[in-house]
Amino acid sequence: MDRQTALLVLQLPDSPTHQETCDALENHVFQLRDFLFRQTVIPQVFRAKVDRLVTASEVGETLGIALTESTADIPELDPLEGTADAMVRQHADNVGRLRTAMASTLNPNCLSRLGECLVRIQQQYQSKMMAWSSDRMLDDAQVLAMREEWSPAEFADALEQERKGDLIQSETSAKLNSELLRIRTLCQKAIPA
Repeated sequence: MDRQTALLVLQLPDSPTHQETCDALENHVFQLRDFLFRQTVIPQVFRAKVDRLVTASEVGETLGIALTESTADIPELDPLEGTADAMVRQHADNVGRLRTAMASTLNPNCLSRLGECLVRIQQQYQSKMMAWSSDRMLDDAQVLAMREEWSPAEFADALEQERKGDLIQSETSAKLNSELLRIRTLCQKAIPA
């Protein structure tokens, strides 16, 4: 990457001061981290953000900006096992651990590794939930926007109630099917044609 391209990525003029360059890179990385930290994990979108973090690292090297050191490692993650409700809870815990690790750094190399891990565990989760619900008829489920993820706690509670044979309100059942359809749709869109 050349200097002009690096400055373009940071939306800086041709001759910024060293402090302006450092501030712009830090702000750029902060915005990417904030997105990964706050948004619903949609693998295709998150992978693009991870790629931008890799570019940010190249920008720092090109412009001679020393990147912040980081001791944030990928945390130990629980395997997705057991019942569907247990897998939802385990996945939510894993996402929480990765995001906690992200909160401790602005190093784009470290953030890209954590972000890539987030993408992979989301794909694994979606694949397992799709396999689990493959026999379930979702023809009447309402299609929701991809970003309208149901809270993991509510989703897991509904799955647990269903598994235990508890009476589930029709609104909760409809929401459960819509969430399973959302996951199935995301997973199918990720499969290359």
